[in-house]
Amino acid sequence: MIFNTSYSDKKTTREINTAVGPPFSWKDRWKMKGIGSRRMTVSKISEEYKDYMNADHYISTANIELRPKGLIIHFRHKLQAYSWIMPRDSLKIIYDGALKLENDGRFIQFNEPGNEKFIDQMIQLYR
Repeated sequence: MIFNTSYSDKKTTREINTAVGPPFSWKDRWKMKGIGSRRMTVSKISEEYKDYMNADHYISTANIELRPKGLIIHFRHKLQAYSWIMPRDSLKIIYDGALKLENDGRFIQFNEPGNEKFIDQMIQLYR
C-alpha cells in the first residue's frame, strides 16, 4: 500500500502506524544504531507501481525505515513524497548482492545497495 506523505495527515499517520507499528522510541533507535538506510538506487519495481517512480531517464532512489511490525520504503516522484508500507507478516526479503523486497506479489529491487550492516539488521529483525 502506498501513501502520499508529502504533507502531514493524521489519518494517513494512523493507517501507517496500524499497519507497521509506531516509530521506534529514541532509546530503541540508539540500541539498534539507527533504523533507516542510506539512499539506494532502485533497479526494478512491480509493473503496477511504476507510475510512482521517476521516468526511465531519471535515477530513482529510495530509503528504508524499520518499524516494529514491518518497514516503510520512502521515495519521491516529481514534487511528491510517497511511503510504501510493507507489513512483516507478508514481507519477503531476498538478498544476494541485490536486495529485493516483496509484499503481496509486489516488489522493489535495489542493485548493490551498499548498506550491508543495515540489511543484516533488517534480516535479523524480520526473520
